[in-house]
Amino acid sequence: MRRIFTIFLLLVTFVFAQTPSIEKIKNNVINQFAQINDYQVDMKISVKMTGFRMPKKKIHIYYKRPDKVKVSTSGFAILPKIGVDGNPSEFLDMMKNVTAIKRTIHNNSPFYKITGKVERDSLKIPVKVSKNEMPEINMDVLVDAKKWVITKVSVYLESESVFTFNTDYTEIEGIHVPKQSIFKIGVKGISKWSIQNPMDLGGPGSDRKGFETIAKNAGFDPDKDEFVGEIMMTFSKYKVNQGIKDIIFEEK
Repeated sequence: MRRIFTIFLLLVTFVFAQTPSIEKIKNNVINQFAQINDYQVDMKISVKMTGFRMPKKKIHIYYKRPDKVKVSTSGFAILPKIGVDGNPSEFLDMMKNVTAIKRTIHNNSPFYKITGKVERDSLKIPVKVSKNEMPEINMDVLVDAKKWVITKVSVYLESESVFTFNTDYTEIEGIHVPKQSIFKIGVKGISKWSIQNPMDLGGPGSDRKGFETIAKNAGFDPDKDEFVGEIMMTFSKYKVNQGIKDIIFEEK
């Protein structure tokens, strides 16, 4: 009996030892991305929204540490406001407190699922309800425990999904960079919200229309009272740590 208890105690100790603190996970994820001093990459983007049409676009992205980003394209382009440059800090900094960290397995690989409350002011998709309502905004972040990259982010307004961001990675010179990202937004009960531009309808050529106009043009159905869309981004032809001059980011 004592031997069984000792084995059980060792197993429990092992399980707890495999779940690091949020600080440790953050450091590992940020350090992985910090291997990148600069990069440039081609991106193809496609948008699926009921009633909305945008031809597939080719975009060129420049990035330089710590936070310089330039998106180059012609005409109008729809891009998510977060996650495009691959910087994991954008998601990790959104959490005001962590409520759970769980170990899980996906495709035979270990992951950590981090659950927490979103810092409202940091949410770059401005979700605002009436002043009399203060619903909780929750977020799940899935982190690859070997590659130390974020593969999925899910944000919820109470129990309703606001958006998900899924990313597959490729390895270039020992550094993991996004290969494909899919951003899905699904907003229900939108008529009672005061929302401007839930996706960054940015990039050159954007006229930053109000959300009501965008939603209407994109096929918003008042009877269903929801807005749904998907943006797929595919990355190729990376040039990592080859040097980018600051003047690139100063050009208008």
